[in-house]
Amino acid sequence: MDPWSVSFVWRIDNFSKLARSEPVTSDCFEAGICTWRLRVWPKGCEDGGTHLAAFLEAQDEMWAASATYKFTVVHQVDASKSISGGVNTNKFRPGETASWGVLQLIDLSMGWLAGLAGWQRDGWVVNDKLVLRVDVTVEREDRFTLDAGMPSDVALKLPCGAEVPVHAQLLQLASPFFRAALEDVKGSALIPVDGSLGAWTYVLMDLYPLHDPPALTWGSVFTLLPVAHKYDFPRLLARLVAFVKDNSDALTHDSKLKAYSIRWLALAERLQLDELRELVLGKVRGMTREQLQQAIAVEVEAGGSAAKQKVHAVREEVKQLGAARDALFVIAAFAS
Repeated sequence: MDPWSVSFVWRIDNFSKLARSEPVTSDCFEAGICTWRLRVWPKGCEDGGTHLAAFLEAQDEMWAASATYKFTVVHQVDASKSISGGVNTNKFRPGETASWGVLQLIDLSMGWLAGLAGWQRDGWVVNDKLVLRVDVTVEREDRFTLDAGMPSDVALKLPCGAEVPVHAQLLQLASPFFRAALEDVKGSALIPVDGSLGAWTYVLMDLYPLHDPPALTWGSVFTLLPVAHKYDFPRLLARLVAFVKDNSDALTHDSKLKAYSIRWLALAERLQLDELRELVLGKVRGMTREQLQQAIAVEVEAGGSAAKQKVHAVREEVKQLGAARDALFVIAAFAS
């Protein structure tokens, strides 16, 4: 498996019920050093739009990347009838141009595509589900590399398939987790770890003195905290928590923003980071019951079908709670 070249398939449910003017977004996936997702306007992204529009969006705030990509609407009966939107190459820059795509992927108004009945009859929509595939190849840019005169003795095996060479002694000095894990290791070793290639690239750039990692942002801190916590990098963990503390005025009740306080509370609860949890609670204790219930709805939508099964029970719990603080912990546990 090449982590720099990935095919991602998105099955868009309830296609006939999607609003004309509202986009829908996919789950996130990894390709190369970045995390990505798709955004689709099922019936055009302009008023009176006549074409399905699809975009590839970089979710990482740490890395810029050049990517070549191709969208394909998959014919679910005869794959040879699938329609592709051509090959595109763009530079994705966090905070600037992090989204590129195709405004006119399929004409929705002409011939056999006109109307949902035609889509269903001809095998494009089956069980009210449209299938969209994107093939992404990210230009390989190894932000973190080892000096040729310092051969590595271990490698980290990531879920995406990448193997990242490192030095056991440096890992042991920086992390009690790796100090114990590598204590009895003789010779070279391959160590399975969780986390994205982008997150581990940052961790190792921070670990090795010859590299300068990018500046921290709300998005990058949210991505890095689970790795720094699970693999016990205390210096990095302290710096990440300090970022939230120093920028706590930016914590918000707006679920569309990276500094959304409920999501940060859920992360602090999941990782059992007491200092971070109390810091975020200080921001959100004043939320009204209506805001709490809205927060639940947002987390349910983000959590997908498994989360939706719990929504009624959680809402009932919130209604019965007298204190906002207790309700927040319900939300935190639910979002975890």
